[in-house]
Amino acid sequence: MRIAGYAIASAIGLSVGLGYQGVLAPPQQPNQSDKLTAESLKTMSEGLGIEVKVLNAEVGKEKYTLSMKTTSLNIPVGAEISPSGNYIWLTVNLGNNSSTKKHEELLKQNGVIQPAFFYITSSGRLMMAHPIDNRSISPVVLKRCLDKIVADVDKTNAIWKD
Repeated sequence: MRIAGYAIASAIGLSVGLGYQGVLAPPQQPNQSDKLTAESLKTMSEGLGIEVKVLNAEVGKEKYTLSMKTTSLNIPVGAEISPSGNYIWLTVNLGNNSSTKKHEELLKQNGVIQPAFFYITSSGRLMMAHPIDNRSISPVVLKRCLDKIVADVDKTNAIWKD
């Protein structure tokens, strides 16, 4: 009897579920007010007590350098909003890429430090980047991500430094 009850309940649930098949809620538009702008990124960084220098002030291409430190390194972190506004990019310039150096260790480290990662620019600069989804970013979240990329640069120093 109990099995029959479960079968009936399942059938009712299935038929109710089938009744709603194909009916989806309309996609929600992203709330632009919960995204940081270039100016609010700068203001939030300064509010964290970080020295901020403007690298590019052109509207839509704003980029800042945030002065960060570890016990052994001074690490200028680039900070900018992506053109779509959907991401905040934190980047660190690690110097010129060495064409004689194999980067197997750096590639292995990408799996350890993710979502941060190493890459080489078209102009031959070795970089580390950390993307942040630009939704509801608080000072606590920004500070945590800044601390992470700085710690990742520091702990991989022996691998990327010539």
